[in-house]
Amino acid sequence: MAYATPLTVSHTFTSHDFGAGAGAVSIKGPKGKRGYIEDIIAYSTETFTTDTTPAYIRIGTGSDADAYAEANLGETAATNTFVASADDVDAIINPDLPEDEQVEVAFIAPTGGIPAGIANVTIVVSWY
Repeated sequence: MAYATPLTVSHTFTSHDFGAGAGAVSIKGPKGKRGYIEDIIAYSTETFTTDTTPAYIRIGTGSDADAYAEANLGETAATNTFVASADDVDAIINPDLPEDEQVEVAFIAPTGGIPAGIANVTIVVSWY
């Protein structure tokens, strides 16, 4: 498959409760394919708090948690959709994902006050 005809995949992780604490998942592309992060989307079902620090979605490696992206979810309201390309244009630090390597995705909880925020998270990657 050439770069001109990538396989675009929406890697979706449902109903993470950011207010209850951090979480981690991983993604890996098809064998022999490099990836390109197209966007990071969070479909909020509970309003996010930011009393001390906001919630984040980080995409990176075991040694560099935000090597590829760090999306600041801010005070995303319940029923709103956060789209990194529109709401945090600096979120994607390096969109190029390595071939045949697992990429770590961390859901970072907000801090201070009573932490809150629940969202379904989708990371859109084109594999070529």
